[in-house]
Amino acid sequence: MPDSVQDMKGAFALHPERAHPNEPKPDGPLGPAPAYLSKEEKVVWRELARNLIPGVAFHSDRLPFEALVRVASKMRHNWEKFKATDMAALISLSARFAMTPSDRTKVSVAKPKASAISKYLSPRAPRPAPLPSGGPAAPGQTLVGEGGTLCPDLSVN
Repeated sequence: MPDSVQDMKGAFALHPERAHPNEPKPDGPLGPAPAYLSKEEKVVWRELARNLIPGVAFHSDRLPFEALVRVASKMRHNWEKFKATDMAALISLSARFAMTPSDRTKVSVAKPKASAISKYLSPRAPRPAPLPSGGPAAPGQTLVGEGGTLCPDLSVN
């Protein structure tokens, strides 16, 4: 199993020495559907590619991803000829791309870091008012003034 998948599954959290430092690295994004696919298969390609967990499939994974697309397209557009072996292939290929519920639980993806502009634009929680040195107000009283003077609560609920 590739180190990238094992890393997403958390396999190296306790044993980082098990990683393979000389393993080939991904060679770019999955990309668009090949031109030779049918119109229906291209639609399935785009749908499945959108449903992939980021960081799971790359350009070098195009052949097995194409196999997944062809089997899924056959299921959608030619159900009468869809066999049990096709279903087994669909489930197996879906699992390879972490597209089944049980396989998604094995994948851990780091949240992207927020950019400086998104941090600046995100709403901030209001700061709580400082408490007076005497402690919090008793029920029926509110804090008023800079010194935190306790006054009766005259508001109507």
